[in-house]
Amino acid sequence: MAILLVEDDSVVRLTLGEFLEEAGLQVIEASDAENAQAILADPSHGIRVLVTDLDLGAGDDGLVLATKARQRWPELQVIYATGSPEKLTGHSFAPWERVFYKPFNPAALATAVFAVTKLATGPRVGPAARLEAQAMG
Repeated sequence: MAILLVEDDSVVRLTLGEFLEEAGLQVIEASDAENAQAILADPSHGIRVLVTDLDLGAGDDGLVLATKARQRWPELQVIYATGSPEKLTGHSFAPWERVFYKPFNPAALATAVFAVTKLATGPRVGPAARLEAQAMG
């Protein structure tokens, strides 16, 4: 099972990505919404969960990215990791959305990712499917 981590701050992205990989997750990283959409469009990645910052610099923010991604991949689970809670003012959370406010405990984020993967029911493809098949027997 693969997750897509979208964060424009390279230090945060690399640190969080490394932590999530050490927790046993397959992590693919993107620095902005445009790159994230290209990664999501490639079925060989088998992305099941999108972990995104809200502030992504130029282009779409994390909320727009998540909306566009869910339109194409309705089984995608989304976790927002943000230091800008004001961007969520008035936002009604759907069952497929979670939020972590920075600073947060990376272990709690990893636990949440594992929990939401049980909610994602779309087909698993690519490297994630091979790893899962190996683990199953």
